[in-house]
Amino acid sequence: MTVSLRSKLLLAVALALIFSLTTQAFIRFNWTLPALEHMANSANKADLLRLEEAFSQQIETLRSISLDNAVWDKMHRAAIDRNNEWFEETYFLHETFSQLNINGWYFYAHDHRLIAGQSIELPYKVTSNPIFATPGHSITQHFLFDAVAVNKKAMSRWGLVTINERPAIVLSHAITSGDASGTIAGTSLIWSYINDKRISQLSLALQKPLSLISVVSATDIPVNVVPAYTPSSLHGEAYNRQLNLLFNDYLGRPFFILRFNETRYPFDSRVFDQTLLVGLLAATLMLYLFYLFIRHQILVPLGKMVDIVAEVMDTSDFSKRIDLKGYDAIGRLGNHIDSLFALVKDQKAELVEHNKQLRNMSYADPLTGIANRRYLDQHLQTLAESDETTRMPLSLLLIDVDHFKSFNDNYGHNQGDKALVDVATILRQNTHAATDFVCRLGGEEFVIVLRDTEYDDALAVAENLSAQIVSAGISHVMSPYHVLTVSIGVATKAPGVSLHQAELIDQADKAMYLAKDAGRNRVEGYLSDT
Repeated sequence: MTVSLRSKLLLAVALALIFSLTTQAFIRFNWTLPALEHMANSANKADLLRLEEAFSQQIETLRSISLDNAVWDKMHRAAIDRNNEWFEETYFLHETFSQLNINGWYFYAHDHRLIAGQSIELPYKVTSNPIFATPGHSITQHFLFDAVAVNKKAMSRWGLVTINERPAIVLSHAITSGDASGTIAGTSLIWSYINDKRISQLSLALQKPLSLISVVSATDIPVNVVPAYTPSSLHGEAYNRQLNLLFNDYLGRPFFILRFNETRYPFDSRVFDQTLLVGLLAATLMLYLFYLFIRHQILVPLGKMVDIVAEVMDTSDFSKRIDLKGYDAIGRLGNHIDSLFALVKDQKAELVEHNKQLRNMSYADPLTGIANRRYLDQHLQTLAESDETTRMPLSLLLIDVDHFKSFNDNYGHNQGDKALVDVATILRQNTHAATDFVCRLGGEEFVIVLRDTEYDDALAVAENLSAQIVSAGISHVMSPYHVLTVSIGVATKAPGVSLHQAELIDQADKAMYLAKDAGRNRVEGYLSDT
């Protein structure tokens, strides 16, 4: 009987051990580890999206450069006249290519004939480029616009191509008048190598080293590759601890891969670890303590971890913490999960901040640092949708630098750019950032939106700005005033009237031309009852 009881006790201990081991393995394998792997995959997805957004931002930067130049009356006229000398004098400066990180700029007429163009290898070295120098080339034809009516939703194109056996970005924009109406006069085409500088910018945005892998054949495409700009194909599963983002060329063919290492997360992926097994084997010596130990040391902490992980998965609130005490395997696992939560939370915050920075970059004028036309359109749209804007007066100042073409011709474009920066600084320093919106509309034109400002007060602000610019004493020997001056048009929306931004801008534009016709260096107003 003694032997039989001992056998039963040993059998009970063995069954309890087997059951406990099975239970813990089941919980860890089916809940805890999948949850951790899911979070790791989520972080990988976030990295892929951040890389994709950073690459898109480089495209948007080129698009902004092209937009700011292509939608311009002077370029429109030059394209119609096929004025080769104007394009060469205006654009083919090595400082421009270097600062904008581009390798070529070409201009074509509406019949696809080349007007002017130049390709360089940085630092400035002019090279031949048979692709874009030949408008009939199939790649070039893909990016050129025909002489059709302007469609504001389809005025630019971009794609990835191979130039001199190196990957490059090509972006083209239809050349139109300043108000983007009428007929397309031609095409402005920019191209840039995907060089070390661009890869470094992408690595900085991702906070990880990147490598570019060319795709020559289907065998070059690794397992678990993620096609860029295809949300339905996005996943976070790495291959050999690496993530691969695939970009297609302008014809939709696999072109190159941006590769980086996935983030290594500090958790143990094994179902069992040594400490757990030792604890379970020790429990066979004390049947009564076996239950209490398992319940207190393992089941309760694991239940807490599962609940917290499930709650985080449901709410995406990574500020939750398990807060397990102790240094055993369960305690370390809980601490690792807490560390993982903290890491994911920090990365989410970094992603939000990076997205904010990228958004700010897309809304800033690259020369002066103030808001650009895109930001102005959004700002006015936001104001127009606000009931508060309807209740209050609102004024708009349209500012044009006088005789700016002659300033550029006499002093050079570098000094012209510096003068525009100085004007923008004066406008910003003499307005209230909390209520006034300062923007570069394009070229030498600026816009200031004055919230809660009556017509007379807006005129006073405009007069002060005009005087401040004169006081700056920026020499302009080609001007009758011998210093740089501005013409300002003022338009005001009365309180109680809805804001119609296009109408207000048109009124300010008319007032500005009155100021120009009256001799420049003055302020004219347009007061509307509506």
